[in-house]
Amino acid sequence: MLPDVVLRSWERSLQMGLTTGDRRVFNPASRQDKSLIEERSRPLIACALPEMEKLHLALGRAGWALACIDAEGVVVRAVCGSGPDVRDLDRIFQVGRNVSEAAIGTNGPACVIAEGRPVVVRAGEHFLDEILPFACAAVPLFNPAGQLAGVLDATRFNNGNPVTILEPLTIAARAIENRMLAELGGALTMGFHYRPDLLGTPLEGVLVFAEDGHMLGANQAARQLLGLEAGLDAEASFNTLFDCPPETFRRALSGRHVSGVVRSDSGMLFDARFDASHTDSLLSRLREGARRVHSAVQLRPAGVTSLTPSDSGGADEVASTAIHVASRAFARDIPVLINGETGTGKEVLARRLHDGSARAAGPFVAINCSSLPAGLIESEFFGYDDGAFTGGRRGGAPGKFEQARGGTLFLDEIGDMPLELQGRLLRVLQERSFTRLGGAKLIAFDAHIVSATHRKLDELVAGGLFREDLYYRIKGVRVSLPALRERDDRATLIDALLVREAGAEPLPRLSADARQLLLAYRWPGNIRQLSHVLRLALTLAEGEEEIGVQHLPEELLEEPLVCAKVRPSAPAVPDACLRDVELNAVREAMDKCAGNVSAAARSLGVARATLYRKLRLLDVAG
Repeated sequence: MLPDVVLRSWERSLQMGLTTGDRRVFNPASRQDKSLIEERSRPLIACALPEMEKLHLALGRAGWALACIDAEGVVVRAVCGSGPDVRDLDRIFQVGRNVSEAAIGTNGPACVIAEGRPVVVRAGEHFLDEILPFACAAVPLFNPAGQLAGVLDATRFNNGNPVTILEPLTIAARAIENRMLAELGGALTMGFHYRPDLLGTPLEGVLVFAEDGHMLGANQAARQLLGLEAGLDAEASFNTLFDCPPETFRRALSGRHVSGVVRSDSGMLFDARFDASHTDSLLSRLREGARRVHSAVQLRPAGVTSLTPSDSGGADEVASTAIHVASRAFARDIPVLINGETGTGKEVLARRLHDGSARAAGPFVAINCSSLPAGLIESEFFGYDDGAFTGGRRGGAPGKFEQARGGTLFLDEIGDMPLELQGRLLRVLQERSFTRLGGAKLIAFDAHIVSATHRKLDELVAGGLFREDLYYRIKGVRVSLPALRERDDRATLIDALLVREAGAEPLPRLSADARQLLLAYRWPGNIRQLSHVLRLALTLAEGEEEIGVQHLPEELLEEPLVCAKVRPSAPAVPDACLRDVELNAVREAMDKCAGNVSAAARSLGVARATLYRKLRLLDVAG
């Protein structure tokens, strides 16, 4: 006679080794745990507490205790009231109490976390004998990205009466989700429903859009009405969701269109209301963001490639959208996952997010997950205590996670992280704390997370090479940076990078043929490769008024399609001309540096391996 959801939970509880007589519920939570949990859950608490207090007041003296539980099953805030009816409930719902199935077996919040839907659990349906006297109702809380953010629970002593609190609890949960959406600070908020009387209530669908029309978040009602799946928000915009004239969004954004009827992309008609942000406050936020980004660009170390030519007046739309979406998410401490080929500027975007955030004064710590030896990864990540292993530094050493405290941790090429370390990383992100190798002291983890990879993590997950739970933990928002060959601002990028690479030196003009060659090339190394090519061209053209085809590396002329486009209009230059120019430049650099290969390579702006290859050609030519 047990409901299926309860039966499945009992089976899982038994599989985890629990017994009904276990005493697990009334042990006190540690003070350290409380402070860590309240700190990491501050955004959720801020949205949930006003609605919890409002509902608790409405429930009067019915004896209900309300609790907000995070997605891991940990109590983050409770409103219990006072009196004999809630004498034991305030002990159960201490901040820091773990009420997951693994901790206390079958109960309302644990079933919601497992099933993702509202659940009622009464009396003997609970697994532990300790909590048989209670009845509880629990509903899920979803964040603006459609992922489970936590659970709202109502519990009282079981008096044999039906549990009828599920509906008001659901309405309170919807109001909490709408508060989370409001915190996104989008340019336009849209409420809609096929029943106009539900507009302006917690049951309406709510969408938040950026100024460019990209969807920043949606509540569960909106997702159900439009058939939106969580995890696909990066592809959603006003134009893809609704079949409306282009001017509809622009008029709503300007505040001239406050209500009307819209048709969804699937053909459904909805009554809608629009609430545009105040123009003055929006512009001031944008100006402040632009000022911070400009300052960050000016302070960026030499050698770091610009992501977009911000000074030039031209920018790629896809790259600009990626930056905008990532910035919004990062400001709300939503993990950002950056996809893109090598050299597209993933670390540059991560640095820009950090430098433009409230954590700009803190450290920016980058880890390349693919370049660390397997035996050193864990100590590099988490540090080690004195005596943890032979050869370690006396007194131990902090790891990257500890060094990033108060700032940003950038996990580059996370798709290449070994499986065994993925589990440890997941625990740190869930518990927001870790220990050094060989140590026992718990260290709080306080850093924003940005991850990047050139690989398709969903395919790695399907192949069992990347943990699915970690994938969804780091993919709060996923943005993709376009390859250089796909960008529509290549000409502007070339000019901006030329100016940057020239520095204070005279800037030669770029010939039409050289520009055509640069624009037509496929750039497998993307912006990083373009920067190196322009640096070499400036070196080879030193003292000349123009950068020509002869000043560009030979690999640009080796691609057949590029050569077919450029060579017919190029001046008649002997085939060996470009090679001769390069070899002469190599000779001069080696002479100036007294044969020091490393110094000559630096002066030419090329890798030592490239210079060695040119030196071998010199031997052949000699």
